[in-house]
Amino acid sequence: MSDKKIVLAIDDNVQQLSEFKSILTPKYDLRVVKGASEAIVYLNRNKSDIILLDIAMPNIDGSEFLEDIKKIPSYMDTPIIIVSGTIDQDFAQKAKSYGAFDVLQKPVNQADLIKAIEKALAAVD
Repeated sequence: MSDKKIVLAIDDNVQQLSEFKSILTPKYDLRVVKGASEAIVYLNRNKSDIILLDIAMPNIDGSEFLEDIKKIPSYMDTPIIIVSGTIDQDFAQKAKSYGAFDVLQKPVNQADLIKAIEKALAAVD
């Protein structure tokens, strides 16, 4: 069994998920899903230490998912980092008020992503 922290990446862009894999797989146990609906199914059966969340997705968008997931007691303390191409100051403040730990702009810098993940994990340990 691995001691690596489990990172769940939720994004409808397959290229972005592939980028997350190349950046994070050496250090983390990365799980990927292609949307909020798949994430809900995954999270009902599995636990994640941290969630990376895109906002602009079909069906259930990331904002709605963030708001809903933070109402579930077992995920209230799970850090969620928004990684999206559509971020402005108002959105960042709104996301944090809904419970996002951090907000990163796509394309995300590898060092910034790892730093944000480490900071979020340290805050809950």
